[in-house]
Amino acid sequence: MAAFCKARLKFSFSAFSDLNAILTNDLYQSAFAQKWNGFRLLAVDGSTLELPQKAALFDHFGKMNPQANYPSARLSQLYDVINKISIDIQVSPIKVGERNLASRHLKCANKHDLVLYDRGYPAFWLFALHQHHNVQYCARMPIGFSTTIKAFVESKEKDRVIELSATKKSIKKCQALDVSTSNIKVRLIRVMLDDGSIEVLATSLLDTKKFPRKTFLNLYHQRWFVEEDYKIMKSRLEIENFSGFSVEAILQDIHAKALTKNIAAVAILEADVLAKEKYLHRKHKYQINFSYTLSQFKDNIIRFVLCLIPLRQNVEFIERLSKAVDAVRPGRKFKRNTDNINPKKYSTGYKRVI
Repeated sequence: MAAFCKARLKFSFSAFSDLNAILTNDLYQSAFAQKWNGFRLLAVDGSTLELPQKAALFDHFGKMNPQANYPSARLSQLYDVINKISIDIQVSPIKVGERNLASRHLKCANKHDLVLYDRGYPAFWLFALHQHHNVQYCARMPIGFSTTIKAFVESKEKDRVIELSATKKSIKKCQALDVSTSNIKVRLIRVMLDDGSIEVLATSLLDTKKFPRKTFLNLYHQRWFVEEDYKIMKSRLEIENFSGFSVEAILQDIHAKALTKNIAAVAILEADVLAKEKYLHRKHKYQINFSYTLSQFKDNIIRFVLCLIPLRQNVEFIERLSKAVDAVRPGRKFKRNTDNINPKKYSTGYKRVI
């Protein structure tokens, strides 16, 4: 065991992120990848991870607050909400902010991407960085972000192009990033929610003919899938259940499980083609069960990574996945029951599958 631990320290976690880059690149060159109006529809979201109580992890990652008993890491991902793929994973000390991690994701984005952000991300410098990299975005804006946003809400207008100017803080950040501080044209879109509240979206897609307002009405809510993905990683994959106590081991575990999840997602895209044909005559649409798919990889993931699965068995595997489906019933809403929340770290409602 000691020899294994020493050997493991010589193995870089970047091998898993490199494999993930190959996997995603192959996916987007295939016929299985789906897009939104010609764009990869991506979302950025962050989370935190509780780490084992080890001095090396306290020193490297830090704590949420001085009273915390465990070290914590900040996790961020650039996630394809349509194809259910984590394109880029960033793991950092807890003191690094989510916006800074979001800026790191842009190295994996391009002009054919549209990135979704929630209310915690909008900043002039981040929008300017998108413009610098020629990457499109759509972000939900806090109503109090600026007087311009407040004036737009009060005006009752549904669609308007404005100019954002840099604050002193943003100018300093832009200069550090070598990004222009010139005013940015941003399109504001008003969305009325079912409860009567107002949502303001800011997007770099200024062409109202190519991208009419109605195109955006349900766009932002696609972000929900990245939050669901964190549920999968934390509950099904138990990403916080680490197999080692060094910094390298922590990074290895996180990136290895993200790669496993992505391989399962690609398998689902293939199986979904068969499922659509099988259940075309039924009333509801059907989707492949993700938890079942992950469980099927439990004993086979190494063979898949090393391409040791014979073609016949691979076809049989995809066929088996196509039969494990759940009905999709859009529009269903239930009030969340918070009375019976399980105090344990891993809820029995989301059982470990891998």
